[in-house]
Amino acid sequence: MNPVRGLARNKVASPKDLGGATSNGMNFYENIEAERDRIEASIKKFGWTSDHNLDWFSVAINRPEGKPAFGEFDDGSGILFHSYPGEWQIWSDPLCDKNLSADKITEFTKLGLKESIYKIWCNFVSDGIYLSLKNKGELVLGEIDYSLDWPVLNMEQFDLILPGGHFKDIRNARSKFNREHKVEVVDFKKSHKESLHDIINGWKKVALLKDEENYVYDFWYHNLVDKDFRGFKTARILIVDGKPVGFNAGYEVVNCPKRFAGIVGIHDYSLVDLGLMLWLEDLEWIKNAGYKELDMQGSEGGGLKFKMQFNPVIERKTDTFSILSR
Repeated sequence: MNPVRGLARNKVASPKDLGGATSNGMNFYENIEAERDRIEASIKKFGWTSDHNLDWFSVAINRPEGKPAFGEFDDGSGILFHSYPGEWQIWSDPLCDKNLSADKITEFTKLGLKESIYKIWCNFVSDGIYLSLKNKGELVLGEIDYSLDWPVLNMEQFDLILPGGHFKDIRNARSKFNREHKVEVVDFKKSHKESLHDIINGWKKVALLKDEENYVYDFWYHNLVDKDFRGFKTARILIVDGKPVGFNAGYEVVNCPKRFAGIVGIHDYSLVDLGLMLWLEDLEWIKNAGYKELDMQGSEGGGLKFKMQFNPVIERKTDTFSILSR
């Protein structure tokens, strides 16, 4: 099946438009801009994860043929998802009462699998959902593809000076970097786009040495730059010795205005300790902006180990897994 297609009207996608699935109490919308108020209302009422952000969701598609879409239940709750040929990918937890997440995914999935959708992915959903779906026994679940830990840093307690022996190596690396290089930070302007695309391409080359291509989401970041970081509170560029080499961007977590989500931190790996300097720049901006908490985003392996040296607390865990047709 084709992705959810553009419709003549900016309203509900018909069953045919969604692979023949009967709506059965659900309405499906694929014109995100036309339905922005509707979707934002659902996010404002039910949103809580740092991925419950319409603008970030809209650009975070894995392939050019992907389309952002929204499935709405009668009570105004809903599911953000990306539609690909024959496949839907749920984005973060459903927008609903947390206790109903598994039920909402089950209803949504049954509609999709009735016809031409052969697989539905649950991406970055809270870890208890998989077990709930398994216990319900109504769907065919694949194995968990991967899991992420989500650390949250208390910014009120975090000291930018990085005192004590625990942070000695970080302090030394920061001092060395600043001695050897001229470092500047500037706010994003449209004239920076080309440089940011170059940074993303440089990051991708190194990322592909570590991960399979389908786990390297450069398309997200290119889209975000092309959309001028719409919906983001801030986007800043790290310039070293006159050259843009990295950028940070994020926004406030919905329904939690004192918590900042550090969504993007990308650099081109051109200098030793560049990743560390980018993190320190982000922490300084967030601290000075007065936020009480930082959602450091989901990680595993080395990425998680790096974040944990700043002494955050693992607040939640997420799973990514598929649901198959019988």
